[in-house]
Amino acid sequence: MKQTIITIFLSVLTFVLCACSGDGITDTYWCDDKTGEWLIGLTEDKLFYDCKAWDIVSKDESNGTFAILANDGKDKLDIGFGTEQDGKQTVTIGGKQYDCSLIDGWCLPDYLKKDPCDTIADNHYAAGDSVTIEGWIVNRLPGIVNRIGKMLGKDEKNTKKVTVNMMANIMTDEVQEFTAPIDSVGHFSLRMPIVNTTSFLLDCGRKNVSVVAEPNETYFLTIDELQGKVLFMGRNARLQNEIRAHHIRMNGYGSDQLEAIGDFTAILDSIRTQTKAAMRELDVVCYEHPTLSGRYRTYYRNSILTNGMSNLMRAKFMAPNYELPEAYMKAVEEEYWQKLAEPYTLEAYTFTYFFNDYSEQLQQKARSKIDYTLKWIVNQAEKDGIVSLSAREREAVAQYDAAFPAYNEKLKSAPDSLREAINAEFEQNDFVAVVNEIISREGYNDYANTKFTQRDLAYLLPEMNAQGWSQTTQDIFLSRYFCHLLRGDCKPLDKSLLDFAEEHIHAPAALSAVRALSDKYELLTHFMLDNEDCFKSNDIVKGMSDGEAIFQKIIEPYRGRVILVDVWGTWCGPCKAQLSHCQEEYERLKDYDVVYLYLANRSSDQGWKNVVKEYQVAGKNVVHYNLPEHQQKAVEEYLGVQGFPTNIVFGRDGKLHTVLDFPLDIEAVAGLLERMK
Repeated sequence: MKQTIITIFLSVLTFVLCACSGDGITDTYWCDDKTGEWLIGLTEDKLFYDCKAWDIVSKDESNGTFAILANDGKDKLDIGFGTEQDGKQTVTIGGKQYDCSLIDGWCLPDYLKKDPCDTIADNHYAAGDSVTIEGWIVNRLPGIVNRIGKMLGKDEKNTKKVTVNMMANIMTDEVQEFTAPIDSVGHFSLRMPIVNTTSFLLDCGRKNVSVVAEPNETYFLTIDELQGKVLFMGRNARLQNEIRAHHIRMNGYGSDQLEAIGDFTAILDSIRTQTKAAMRELDVVCYEHPTLSGRYRTYYRNSILTNGMSNLMRAKFMAPNYELPEAYMKAVEEEYWQKLAEPYTLEAYTFTYFFNDYSEQLQQKARSKIDYTLKWIVNQAEKDGIVSLSAREREAVAQYDAAFPAYNEKLKSAPDSLREAINAEFEQNDFVAVVNEIISREGYNDYANTKFTQRDLAYLLPEMNAQGWSQTTQDIFLSRYFCHLLRGDCKPLDKSLLDFAEEHIHAPAALSAVRALSDKYELLTHFMLDNEDCFKSNDIVKGMSDGEAIFQKIIEPYRGRVILVDVWGTWCGPCKAQLSHCQEEYERLKDYDVVYLYLANRSSDQGWKNVVKEYQVAGKNVVHYNLPEHQQKAVEEYLGVQGFPTNIVFGRDGKLHTVLDFPLDIEAVAGLLERMK
């Protein structure tokens, strides 16, 4: 009841304020009757025209007509408004007359003439392109709106910046975020890189705006919060206004919903039905609004197909080994994927989820043909002079390969409570100790990772060609493949892999993304930290295998101090996100006698150090270890690590005190340390 009364009050207040907003032309927006474009708009002190915001220098009224002088800091503009009649107006700008209509709705009305062009800009995934959004937020009642929001139980949003989110780079498989400040008069200017025509959500505080941006365009956007208007101005703003005016909503399918539908045939039929319904709605909208552009239809057709195929691929979580039936995949390809027009970035965020799931099916098919035995890679390493094996060591490798499948299957099917015992049982085998010694030898891991990647690619490339993938699709896949590899290893690509990328990736933005990430880690490799002694040698635990003994040896020099342990890995995104805030943590906890101990899981020496350098995870009380895999596994079993990152507090007596929640709450840690004083 309270909320209903407040809502009614707000509506009445809005009506009264709009009705009493001034002199008849303040807070009005006008479109050109000849073109249908938004031509001009006025607030109390601003005038919007020609994709610029002009300061109103003077405004004189005479018998219902207005003479306005405006200035943009460089040019002057004379504007005349005639007498309004039923929402019609003659506007004179710089001596030229325009017949105009009042924009009285929340968006621009339909354009007067149809634009038959159905082609949306496609730069073929060039590198270095960008888009600019010049925005003005007309916010006349921030205090009242915020107070009413609080009465309704809603927190005040931060309106001091505009944020782009749900912006995906399909070449790197990363969701990006860009921000720009909103100044005291409501203006913001946001320029950001884009790979091709792409869509994103612009969060302006109390208003979110969906934008489809073409490369190297500038869009002039005005948001009138009180009237609820969102208007785009400019030579190429038609698609923006049409999408805003005629939005077609599509449903997403979560795992629970898919399971409730039933088997794969039922899922396919359900999503087909939704796709057909959305396409019919698109036809109806275009029929009822015959002047909608061909580009509007192109955009929404792609959006419907992308949404449908993304929903279909989520069913992989119901499939054995995540492998969808062949007939199901054929329907995805023939009814959706092959009908999708480029650029694929039109719905980049949704496309990214689809392509991850879709390409995973191809990888599973290719990798089913690959020999993953330890014998294969060890033999390769011996041929290339990386290791030299004795007869006893070759026998241990053969025993390992024979025993590993059963161990791995047992581990996968066991509950968490039994996994530690299963691991311990396997590690007790003499051949495991021999294998651990082989794979711990200098140079072996880097060699093995490169060799496995080369073999992976050797199988994937023919598979892509056999599936009839276009060069663009292969470019996107390979770019994402290498970017995932780089972000996981956190070191530059081996020359052989970089040569492969140079030969097989053609799209400029795709190859540029791979080079840039590899170059970044190359630079980090040569960067020197101020506290290089934070990297500790494993020599003090050489030959040890018991997890508790290894850990206690590592923390021995820090007895009598509180130790914050962070178990992480270069391949772990959440781990690196936490490390990126380490300096905030160090500053907040500087008054406590704390040692920060970081233990890296399955990370190369070069990559481990690069991440530490990138996020400046260093200081006089910071310690880093990158133990051999078998020792790290033993320590993690002792610590009870179940996921990454794991944060544990050890007391001054060297005993485990607390396992901290993720994400790490620094204030909660400060409170804990205060109590431990």
